[in-house]
Amino acid sequence: MGGGLGGLGGWKALVLKEICKVSLRYAEGLSLAYFGVRVPKSTLHYWEVRHGDLVEEVLRILFSLLSLIEYDYSIMDSTKLTDWLRGLHELFINVRVR
Repeated sequence: MGGGLGGLGGWKALVLKEICKVSLRYAEGLSLAYFGVRVPKSTLHYWEVRHGDLVEEVLRILFSLLSLIEYDYSIMDSTKLTDWLRGLHELFINVRVR
């Protein structure tokens, strides 16, 4: 059920969809671009119907916690790392500078 991303693949793609505020069809393409595997919009819809409220609540809490941090500006960066099996992983970081 994870579109080839493991058990939580649908969650990853759904979180990406919610953060980017895009349609299910567009999120399907984003999953291929960001995870290297297309998560079908039917899978995303399943996760959204079953667990969308939970994802939205977690994101709401996360964003409210981040808004408590005083900062002058933000810097966002990413780097790609490979594991021992030559799997590619991308790490994103958002730094708030004071």
